[in-house]
Amino acid sequence: MNHWPQYLFLACLLAMQTQAFAQSQITQHNFKVIERKADATSGEVGYYYRHIYGTERTNNALNRLSILSEDQSIYPIPESGCGPTAMLNILIWYEKFGLIRPFTREANSASYKQIFFKEIDRRLLELTSEARTEDRGSSNLASAMVMDGFVRELSDDALRLHAEAIEPPYQLKTFLDLVPNFRTAYLVVRSKNPETGEMSPVTHAATFIRADRSGYITLGTWGEVYRGLLKKRGSDQWFIPQNPEHKELKLLGMIQFIPFEPAAAANP
Repeated sequence: MNHWPQYLFLACLLAMQTQAFAQSQITQHNFKVIERKADATSGEVGYYYRHIYGTERTNNALNRLSILSEDQSIYPIPESGCGPTAMLNILIWYEKFGLIRPFTREANSASYKQIFFKEIDRRLLELTSEARTEDRGSSNLASAMVMDGFVRELSDDALRLHAEAIEPPYQLKTFLDLVPNFRTAYLVVRSKNPETGEMSPVTHAATFIRADRSGYITLGTWGEVYRGLLKKRGSDQWFIPQNPEHKELKLLGMIQFIPFEPAAAANP
């Protein structure tokens, strides 16, 4: 029996659903950007949300498959380089699909990524005055500010980057809501060694790539693509990969990103 027409119908239906999903858009929304400033009373420097009205930028959900999973081991101070690497994954994806212009004109892909990574690192250091070490990575809120700075600069001040820190536990819907357009995130996790069962002493950042309605979530980390399911163990939530050679990841936090265009006249 020839099943080809049935397969073709299902493929077309899936494409239509994906396209419809990708076209959903937040318009005239009160987005949040993260800023760092001193408290007027105490003088203590901290991070704050600033609200800006705007409209989300659109992108086809199928383009998510192009999000990179760079291997942090090839970048400076690899043990704590996961945060800047996750940022690099996302920013290069933004470039590829025209949200922002390229950071430099370097034609060699490997050299380009090294230059971009080092600039991400430099800006994090400039913002926090704390250099990364083998056991101390970058602040998630500082990372969000640096990401917003790149998006703003490389769009000629036309775009900003909504960022929001979300604590676990997460529902599948948390990740499905990140599939449309240019939305993405990176997860803060602690990995479990598949051979010894020991937990890593340091936290790690993994780039969100996609999620599907069957429950599977895809992450980019350590230069590989991890596909797996969410699972509760006691009070903790875990990402359990399909590949038994991949590390199980205990979920500690997430920072979500949505590029948007600020409204011409802000709503008071």
